[in-house]
Amino acid sequence: MKNLIKLSFAIIYAAILFTGCSSEDNPLDPGNGGGDPVIKTPRYMRVESITVTRFPELKSNGDKWDFHVFTNSPTRRPDIYVELNRNGSGDFVYRSDIREDAILETANSSYVFTEPASSNSGSLPYNVPLTQTYNINLMDDDGLSADDFMGNVIFTPVNYYKNDNAINFHETFSNGETTIKIDGRWIY
Repeated sequence: MKNLIKLSFAIIYAAILFTGCSSEDNPLDPGNGGGDPVIKTPRYMRVESITVTRFPELKSNGDKWDFHVFTNSPTRRPDIYVELNRNGSGDFVYRSDIREDAILETANSSYVFTEPASSNSGSLPYNVPLTQTYNINLMDDDGLSADDFMGNVIFTPVNYYKNDNAINFHETFSNGETTIKIDGRWIY
């Protein structure tokens, strides 16, 4: 008899627990009670870092990147930086610091950019609107003369959202000899 009373209380307690939870409160429910998952649409792709993993070894004409009038540098490697700007706009929203004498010696080497060139160079993280197209230009700093364009990648965030309610993203883009990776978060 005691076991029957204990079992009855356990069943009543379980029934109270199940009826007390709504699907809105239940973190295990994939949707709003209907069983279908609720897919959220992000408003922004928040770019938190830009990583250069590959760039052209030489200029398109076959010359080395850096020419120094006063020194006879045997390496003449590029001094790289990146610019993030809206496609069709010449104005950057972020310009990184410069990495002097850059070289990618191994397949795993890379340059991660998170710091701006100056206080008026924009900053990361930067929120890219979901449906707008942006460029990341890779440049070679040449000091007093005009900087050299090394390559770029173009992306529109909506093309990379997988309808999976993801929080983080890690996307790699390649264009010719330039490969750039961006890391960040989806902002809902």
